[in-house]
Amino acid sequence: MAPKEGRFLRATLGGAAAIALVAALCPWGSAAHAETRCNTGEPGFVEGGYAVQANRWNSNGEICVTFEGKAGFSVSASSLDWGNLQNGAPPGAYPNIGTALSDTRLPLRVDSPKDVRTTWAIGTADGDYNASYDVWYHPDAGACTSTAPYIVANGGALEIMIWLTSPGIDPSPEWKIADGVSLGGRVYDLYRFTGPTGQVGLIYDMREHTTAITDFDLKPFAKDAADRGFQRQDAYLCKVQAGFEITRGGVGLRTDAFALHVGDPGQAKPTGPDLTGAPMPNPTATPPPATPAQSVPPQAEPAPKQKAAGDGGASGVPLPFLIVLPVVAGAAAGAWWWRRGAAR
Repeated sequence: MAPKEGRFLRATLGGAAAIALVAALCPWGSAAHAETRCNTGEPGFVEGGYAVQANRWNSNGEICVTFEGKAGFSVSASSLDWGNLQNGAPPGAYPNIGTALSDTRLPLRVDSPKDVRTTWAIGTADGDYNASYDVWYHPDAGACTSTAPYIVANGGALEIMIWLTSPGIDPSPEWKIADGVSLGGRVYDLYRFTGPTGQVGLIYDMREHTTAITDFDLKPFAKDAADRGFQRQDAYLCKVQAGFEITRGGVGLRTDAFALHVGDPGQAKPTGPDLTGAPMPNPTATPPPATPAQSVPPQAEPAPKQKAAGDGGASGVPLPFLIVLPVVAGAAAGAWWWRRGAAR
């Protein structure tokens, strides 16, 4: 009886070990490990190959972001305040999620027939901030993937910001160039500014604030910029980020969902994060400079400044691997179940 019970116990523990191994190797499953990054622009990577950055660039305060496997993050700590801005003008940081340098879907010509649509859902918090897309374009495709200098310092860049909501922060009224711009069924006020490294910046400030958008078309903004003479039709879409320009507070701000779809018109859109990004980057690669946020109030513009940042991509575990993994793990479990006491 005892030998049978022993065999039953080993089989049970072996099966449990196999299940635990599957969960541990699934990067955004229930066993995903939470990661926190503070101040740095060096990214971590989440489902869909998207990069998450804390990206403090204009403050002496502290800011931290926490993320797990899914395509999102939360602001878990912040001492950002008007009093510790480096240049006396907001914002102090731009924690964000966005595409990675190794995402093979970009760069993409502005006049490409491909759809460029995004989904973003956020949670708000106390503080002075805006929730904004930061979409980067450049006439040189090589500048989109260059790390020395990074796109923002290459000259000729266009930065399109789309503000979903902005408690405590308003664009400078002196920058306004158009009222009531209708794009994609929504109305925006349009502002133009010059960024700290000379790039042209456009802010599309959504009049009817929101905290969630789905299947949001970015191409009308590029076309509007081109029609107004700020964008070349043969320029390239380089990078898409979504995050919070924070000046004060912000603990509890979060991205609950993010996805970017780049594909043929009429192609079925993914219901979750688009998993067509590039492979996980080499963790030893030298990171490029961070992308700073630029919108500031009328009293001052931040002096040119960039913080070091990394970039890259991550992709999901291939489906065949996930199918084969339980079989392999189960077969091996009997050989190593008794050593698992020290494993996690």
